Amino acid sequence: MESLAASTVPFLHTLADLRLPVLTWIFEKLTYLGDEKLFVVISLIVFWCFSKRGGLYMLTTGFGVSSIGQTLKLMFRIPRPWVLDETMESRVVPSARESNLLGDGADGWSFPSGHTLISVGTYGGMAAWFREKWVRIAGIVLAVLIPFSRLYLGVHTILDILCGALLSVVVLLLLRPLFTAQGDTRIRAALAGSFVLSVILLAVLYLARPTGLGDEGSALYASGIKNLWQLVGATLAVWGAFEVDTRRTHFETKASWPVQLLKILVGSVIVLGLQLGMQKALGYAKPITADNATRNGMIACLANFMGLTGGMTFWPMAFRRLGKIGK
Repeated sequence: MESLAASTVPFLHTLADLRLPVLTWIFEKLTYLGDEKLFVVISLIVFWCFSKRGGLYMLTTGFGVSSIGQTLKLMFRIPRPWVLDETMESRVVPSARESNLLGDGADGWSFPSGHTLISVGTYGGMAAWFREKWVRIAGIVLAVLIPFSRLYLGVHTILDILCGALLSVVVLLLLRPLFTAQGDTRIRAALAGSFVLSVILLAVLYLARPTGLGDEGSALYASGIKNLWQLVGATLAVWGAFEVDTRRTHFETKASWPVQLLKILVGSVIVLGLQLGMQKALGYAKPITADNATRNGMIACLANFMGLTGGMTFWPMAFRRLGKIGK
């Protein structure tokens, strides 16, 4: 697999030779739209303000592909393009080298591309869910341009991008019928399956942990373990939020624009505040190492669970009263 990835590096040479300062600036900014934290924010906005099922669909897709992608990274352990081809950096135009684009925002192992998984899952999910033409066009454009930005900036190979995009598209297509079906049974099965999948993949990484990784490899592996713990907490919180809403809350997404804005602002503060507060209270420690990976992972799991539960389960209980503001 590593040799196959290395064989695609010459294409990155070609892109580097064709770089223009204005395009470099555009793609450098665009690539941040594929950030994992932004995906959660966008999905929560959809969940709070536009479509509960759509938000759950996007969150389940994003968390699912993140779990699979994180596992693949730790199993294949393919280096970044500049490691596969040490001569690549010398081919980059001076303006790119000065801004350190090859290493900007890219650490850890390369395959598959996390930005591609998230961007195709998030913006492709929006295109697949909403009927508005402009949403579909914008979603497809972003789902294409963000992965391409990773190639243009030289932080991923074609193999990373294509496999990440294919995985996300497959998950999107498999999950959509479950969330559009009548009744709640299939949605419940999808949410439970997402949680079970993250638990299974976490167990696989513990059981299949390789030896002889060295200091850097061990740190990357420990970070991956921590990330999967986070996803266990996140998927459980999403599943729990669905159960509470279907059995008790039944909140409305429609509201006046001031109320919608209030939902987003207060909800974001609740999620972030609970996550950071729990981490600090329980002694989350950096850097992540092999010795503290499990402890930090369990803290991150609980913090993610509490943050998303606060934002998706308890905060919507106030929406009925907030709706009176608009009236």
